[in-house]
Amino acid sequence: MTKPTNCKVCTCAFTKARPLQKVCGLACAMELARQQVDRKAAKAQAQERKQTRAKLDAMRTKPQLVKLAQTAFNGFIRARDAGKACISCGAPLQSAQVGGAFDCGHYRSVGSAVHMRFTEDNAHGQCKHCNSHLAGNHVAYRQGLIARIGLRAVELIEADNTLRKYTKEGLIEIARHYRAEARKLQSNDF
Repeated sequence: MTKPTNCKVCTCAFTKARPLQKVCGLACAMELARQQVDRKAAKAQAQERKQTRAKLDAMRTKPQLVKLAQTAFNGFIRARDAGKACISCGAPLQSAQVGGAFDCGHYRSVGSAVHMRFTEDNAHGQCKHCNSHLAGNHVAYRQGLIARIGLRAVELIEADNTLRKYTKEGLIEIARHYRAEARKLQSNDF
């Protein structure tokens, strides 16, 4: 005598009539077949999206990819520094909204130190007033940076002149990495 097994669909106990039987009856067999078809279709759609994304990434120019990676990086910095004070003036930063209630301010600006654009210690949450209207409020930024990461780290940032060349693949990976990190931080907030 065989021991009762649980149905894969309705989880009711039943006795198998055949060795490979997984469900208790015809209705559950039809439902199991529908679920398997749905899973295959979802897997095919995911594969198609992945191929489409790869084709789109291949068609993008390097400046477009830099912009994409910079947007992802800035979003990560906003998520990381949400709830902290402005690095320059100490004003509380408001929660990150669409477009951000605050900016991702770079200590060494992207214009003067392009190679530092994706360096996490070089970028911190900064109120829009300090970043835009006070041109980064550089002196106060340095004081806030010393308080946050220490003098030695600030001196390393100031001395870093290492040339970094980004490939298209590298920029795509940077964008993916920082989007994923921002999602992790935002999901931890809720």
